[in-house]
Amino acid sequence: MTTPAPGEPIAGTSPPMTPERWRMVDAILQAALACEPERRDAFVAVACGSDGALGLEVASLLAAHAGAADDFLERPADVLGAPDASRIMESLANALAGRYAIEREIARGGMATVYLARDLRHGRRVAIKVLREELAAAVGAERFLAEIRVTASLQHPHILPLFDSGNADGLLWYAMPFVEGETLRSRLARERRLPVAEAVRLAREIADAHSHGIVHRDVKPENVLLQDGHALVADFGIALALEQAGGERLTRTGLALGTPQYMAPEQAAGERALDARVDVYALGAVLHEMLAGESPFAASTRQAVVQRLMHEQPVALATRRADVAPFIATAVRRALAKRPDDRFPNAAAFAAALLPVPPDGAVPETPTAESAPPITTGGRTVPARAAFYAAVAMLVVGLAGGLLLDPSSVVRRWTSAAPGFVRPPIAAAVAPEPTMTGDLSLTVVDRAGRPVRTIAANRPWTPRFSPDGRRVAYGAFGDGRETSDLWATDLETGTTRRLTDGDADANDPQWSSDGAALAYSANAPAGKDVMLRTLDGSKEYVLASRTGTQFPSDWLRDGTLLVTEQAGPDRGDILVQPKDGSTARPYAATAADETAARISPDGRWIAYNSDESGRVEVYLDSYPRPGRRVTISSGGGQDPVWRGDGRELYYWRGGELVAVRLDAVAGGDAPSVRGAETVLFRAPYHSALNTMYDVSPNGQRFVIVRQR
Repeated sequence: MTTPAPGEPIAGTSPPMTPERWRMVDAILQAALACEPERRDAFVAVACGSDGALGLEVASLLAAHAGAADDFLERPADVLGAPDASRIMESLANALAGRYAIEREIARGGMATVYLARDLRHGRRVAIKVLREELAAAVGAERFLAEIRVTASLQHPHILPLFDSGNADGLLWYAMPFVEGETLRSRLARERRLPVAEAVRLAREIADAHSHGIVHRDVKPENVLLQDGHALVADFGIALALEQAGGERLTRTGLALGTPQYMAPEQAAGERALDARVDVYALGAVLHEMLAGESPFAASTRQAVVQRLMHEQPVALATRRADVAPFIATAVRRALAKRPDDRFPNAAAFAAALLPVPPDGAVPETPTAESAPPITTGGRTVPARAAFYAAVAMLVVGLAGGLLLDPSSVVRRWTSAAPGFVRPPIAAAVAPEPTMTGDLSLTVVDRAGRPVRTIAANRPWTPRFSPDGRRVAYGAFGDGRETSDLWATDLETGTTRRLTDGDADANDPQWSSDGAALAYSANAPAGKDVMLRTLDGSKEYVLASRTGTQFPSDWLRDGTLLVTEQAGPDRGDILVQPKDGSTARPYAATAADETAARISPDGRWIAYNSDESGRVEVYLDSYPRPGRRVTISSGGGQDPVWRGDGRELYYWRGGELVAVRLDAVAGGDAPSVRGAETVLFRAPYHSALNTMYDVSPNGQRFVIVRQR
């Protein structure tokens, strides 16, 4: 028998898995994954040469990758036997004991390993990502943790947030929500191509995640998680933090920040001064792959990919897929331009180009209610929308008085409007979703504040759940419009219907109890009137016409009355408006500012805002007549909303959504608060003249107008 030389493996055994050998395995694995699947075996055979054990190791990891469900980031790690994996996990668990309970390793990538853990303080599952030791050593703990603070500040419905970060005995880590679902890479591996509309929607959601102006630098399908079909971009700001902290020392690790198939040419060339256009390129490559079934410059090796992206033009999408509209193909081609100056300047511009251009062109830059700054008068700050409405009302009254009368204007079209006046029906056809622009977004979240669905809406206003909880009605500006219309989005199918189509600034929708009609506000000669419209478009008429701005804030379940509000120059009043159009009666009309009235499901109590004490608080009073008022909030509160059974009331205090449990009404007494207030979550809620959020009937979901 031949005795092996020192360091040579014994026949029939594998060489020891040293750190150097693992880096070789990992390098070949990453390069193989960059190849098309049918070319991987041949590549591994060439790369491993006569080292059969090395080839078997890489082949087993490739097989595991191909068969994995890929529940979180990159690929499963239960078969990835990296050296010292158990030591690192044990060290991490010991260092974070008392804060996090480490359960298991769930994924491993080129830069980090991901562990599933329980956040002991908050009782939630998290994913803790630990940087590879050589990378952590190169960037330095103190500098990396300082740079990552930018990432921690990012809040957006399509960004996976950063919960926590730290240095655990030399291990650099950061914690994120654990997302049940899969990555975009997993779905593409399973389906290869996505429906065009869905691919465009996901691309626009990824683009919307760039609204903070941070360059991701590694946008790729592996970093896009799919939660309930919607995109969550992971690792936002991490690559930038690594580069800022590590500088030139990163080059010594042999780890490249970025993925060749999605790298812009200037990034692949090693340029350090990178801007938003590298993410435009990467997103163009991702969308190309979602539509065509492969990345635009697929090749068998990393070097071949870089060679192609530097010197070749991408194959036209029209040759790969006939159902891709020309304007989409043009937008993708521009995003993949070699020169940064030839691309879109940012992700938002790319997203806008993925929608058809309206015949009347782009939205003009004109002042709107949402963009107007707050106005202070008489020591009281008037919401921007109220001031805007007041200005419009004064202007229109002046016009109607004879200063100027354009027969084609809204004044002429509404002059004859009066209670009972029936307007011609408007078809409620399915419409494209409006482009998401501006500083506001419309998001559905769960009770923990986690995004469930983002509704594409341009300057959204006053969202309201339908009585069955399946739809959301809201006001929003259509593309190319200067005023708001009513829209309704089906949360199960994602389809959006345009319910009004005019220039009357339709807004503030309130559902009837059967879900068949909406009350809303609309411009009128003397201000804003309350309208009523059936969803099928068969009826639409003026319900209440008074001087000034009024709008519905709730609708009794029996359908007979609406709770409406009238906005004065410095205060609001609560009125009760009969559905038959007869004269409204005041419910709360005092020297205080009383707004945001919502009636209890049993119709016996009204919750509302009042600043009578000198600070806005939430109050509860009896209905139909006030007289048994109790204070619900403490330390400030606004915009109360009831759960469908009346046993829980919600309101905002600063940036926190608060819930209070209410005892059942007994003997006609007012419901009493049971237990302490519970803060459900924090969110950048956009408060305004009317309530800018709503709760589903079962209390499990909230739809919120958020500041971006």
